Amino acid sequence: MKRRLAALGMAGVLTASMLAGCSTGSKETTEAVKTESSESGTKEESEAGTTAKDSSTDETVTVKWCVFGDKAQDHDMVMEDLNKKLKEKINIQLEMDVIPQGEFNDKMKLASTAGEDFDLVFTSNWLNSFDENISRDAFMPIDELFEQYGQGIKDSMPEWLLDVAKVDGKLYAVPNQQVIARQLGVVIQKEYADKYGFDKTSLKDIRELEPFMDEIVKNEPALFAIDKRVDPAIEKEYEGLATVANNSSAYIRKDDPEATLIPATDVIEEQMKLDNEWYKKGYIRQDIATVTDNSADVKANRYVCSLSAYKPGQGAEFSSRQGVEYIAVPIEGSYVQSTSGIETMTAVNINSKNPEAAMKLLNLVYTDKEIFNELLFGLEGTHYTKTGENSVEPAEDSTYNYSAYAWKIGNQFNAWYLPGQEEGLWEETDKLNREAQVSVLRGFTFNPSNVQAELAQVSAVNKEYFNGQFTANDIDAFITEKKEKLEQAGLPVIVEELQKQIDTWKSK
Repeated sequence: MKRRLAALGMAGVLTASMLAGCSTGSKETTEAVKTESSESGTKEESEAGTTAKDSSTDETVTVKWCVFGDKAQDHDMVMEDLNKKLKEKINIQLEMDVIPQGEFNDKMKLASTAGEDFDLVFTSNWLNSFDENISRDAFMPIDELFEQYGQGIKDSMPEWLLDVAKVDGKLYAVPNQQVIARQLGVVIQKEYADKYGFDKTSLKDIRELEPFMDEIVKNEPALFAIDKRVDPAIEKEYEGLATVANNSSAYIRKDDPEATLIPATDVIEEQMKLDNEWYKKGYIRQDIATVTDNSADVKANRYVCSLSAYKPGQGAEFSSRQGVEYIAVPIEGSYVQSTSGIETMTAVNINSKNPEAAMKLLNLVYTDKEIFNELLFGLEGTHYTKTGENSVEPAEDSTYNYSAYAWKIGNQFNAWYLPGQEEGLWEETDKLNREAQVSVLRGFTFNPSNVQAELAQVSAVNKEYFNGQFTANDIDAFITEKKEKLEQAGLPVIVEELQKQIDTWKSK
């Protein structure tokens, strides 16, 4: 595995603002060696549903797991019942520390630097930064632990998924399974799709949507044709790198095996011209230059179409949330970016006294549907009602519901379906992930520390020209001016640094 460059220094600029951490607390544990066991375990010992107890001791081990969120009122009640099952299955008890998101970063950093003995912890590129923790040696290398006790996890995921959690060839976290591949798509209000004869089930190009949007502009003056949340002309063909606030400094073509860098100034022109064209045709709301919050219009279903990332079950999800029926139409071509999956992972604390037990527990939660779903939904009859073999209805005003945590703590594909979710969507999402094209830079991460000033200056230019392409009277002059400003701000320096790091990464 080629070396992953840990991102330092500019993490606050390159990712969303991070707040959060793990609270202090004592727990009963058996002293275990912090270093990884060198013994070889069998696949059968680590698969889900095993009832084998810890062979090294008869004493029950407690694993402390730090996650972010709001602690449920009946948290302790459910943990008591869940721990009876965990003791029977693997002789391990779970202490789940649920910490408000706004406190998570700070508490985790304090707990880590103070040498606190917790075991498992949520990490990502946007909360409890994986790269920052790696730079502080806060996480334990888990290669041997994973091979011995995590075989069930390994068997359930695409091989490439682990790449994003490796540094210098060593594994430091386990990515959680959810939608990983990125694919463009558009959701459309079914009423208007039926009314104007739009019956496509997939699109090769976003321009195939234009005749339908023409009908909306002509016949539905109270509505907006499209809410454009992504840049289709760019995202269909390119992967962005060194990205700040959704603006990439350079790109590679998805079909280029050599990953030749292309400066942003050579890529953004097509998208800006498309934006300008759509504005002039009336597809884009005419007050786009001044609107800062469109949530009220989204809630009121004033957008007939919404262009964003696609995922299976998206139409049903929109319909449930919006109160009117939507259909989801994917745009062909799913893609796994270089760092996809880093958004939600679980790591083992370097100070864990029970890393073997921690990995056993993670493997069980990741692969055992009974355990995973009790952790999410609580107790049947008290917190939810089963509506099918794989579906549930949470109780009204339930005092325990972590169902929104499925993507935070394991394999979302094992979660029971909620009202408004289509059965089979997890299988479809897993298929989407596995069949996607994988970036040739998979596992590479840009280190921005040498170009912090240039990134800040380029970000300022992008902010200055934000949405100006829609309303520009002379789009060519607008593009020329923006390109010149980006180059003056230091874009070529960023691209040069990015190329150096890619060359180094390739040589490893």
